[in-house]
Amino acid sequence: MKLANEAGTGDVASPAAAARAWRSSLSPLRRRMSNLRGLGLVGLAYTVYLAIFAGMFLLPRWPGRVGMMLLCPVAIGMLFVIGHDAAHGTLTASGLLNRLLGRLVFLPPLHPFASWCHAHNSMHHGWTNFKGREPAFPPFSKAEYDALPWWRRWLERVYRSAPGIGLFYFLDFYVKHLLLPDRKRRPPYRVAFLFDRLLVAAFLACQVTVGYRLGRYRIASPEVALAWAVFAPLTSFLNWLWFMGFVSYIQHTHPDMAWYDREEEWSFYHVQLKSTAHVTFPWFVERLFHNIMDHPAHHIDPTIPLTALPQSQKQLENAYPEHAVVIRWTPRQFLRLTRCCKLYDFERHCWLDFDGRPTTRTGLAGLSRRAPAGEGCLQASDAAG
Repeated sequence: MKLANEAGTGDVASPAAAARAWRSSLSPLRRRMSNLRGLGLVGLAYTVYLAIFAGMFLLPRWPGRVGMMLLCPVAIGMLFVIGHDAAHGTLTASGLLNRLLGRLVFLPPLHPFASWCHAHNSMHHGWTNFKGREPAFPPFSKAEYDALPWWRRWLERVYRSAPGIGLFYFLDFYVKHLLLPDRKRRPPYRVAFLFDRLLVAAFLACQVTVGYRLGRYRIASPEVALAWAVFAPLTSFLNWLWFMGFVSYIQHTHPDMAWYDREEEWSFYHVQLKSTAHVTFPWFVERLFHNIMDHPAHHIDPTIPLTALPQSQKQLENAYPEHAVVIRWTPRQFLRLTRCCKLYDFERHCWLDFDGRPTTRTGLAGLSRRAPAGEGCLQASDAAG
């Protein structure tokens, strides 16, 4: 089934109307789930993860073990994206199986499943780019930033840097929303919330125990074997956290994408299309991480399984190219992004630097464009003018 205006000849003017029209016209085949396919994805990803984990301890030489440690975050990422689908109920056709598999694949990333479902499905998807309810990288206004104590202003400068996005994900999302949420952020299902955190703690202890026992086959010193059993999984996890921060950041932060702090301005379908980016990477990277960067299609319709996202995203962009936010990722583009998007002016809808100077054009909420790598930021002379 094709959209009537799939070739880009649509007459839908507003992004919200375009998103609704695309979702309502999507073929049911795009939402078809399969127990066999879901189990197969989990089995393959877990096999890769277990092989790499074993290699961190059983390879005969240290360079090989270190190489496996550096490769382990990739396997964790593969598992996490599968768990992300399970959290949305689209990995398999069974709700019970989705919950079981979701908890299983969320163990190597050390993410409590119930906490993630609440923070991601309810808060992130429900209030995308709305300040105060969206948990992922909400920007401060200049007044809010100036009112912070000196140490928090310093921390915000770290968070809004290329190395610091992983620290934000760890402290402001992972700890505050998943591990130790306050009453406002806590998921409503208390038993599952407690169970999942205990499950993650037990898995971490199991990792260290198994790593130590495996390491003793190759490492003569018990002390060195124990240190490596702690260091290797922990380093893999921290590297993975930076990757998660990186993905979360680039999907909804860009000089062309707006944030909101007033409900009368915010529109659910508008932000799913206009404040959610399709960031393109080389083909093998996108397939390795199960098409998670085909993000606008996922946000408009989270019931699309990961295997159907590329076709769905292409259909969306062909139907409404004037509303698509498509960004070709490069290291230069990423560094420019972190330089431009420090603070946000919620009145004029533009990004600011930490001194309050605009780094983008105003009126971002109404932008309709595709963004090649490197575009979007004003030069210093433009900002001064």
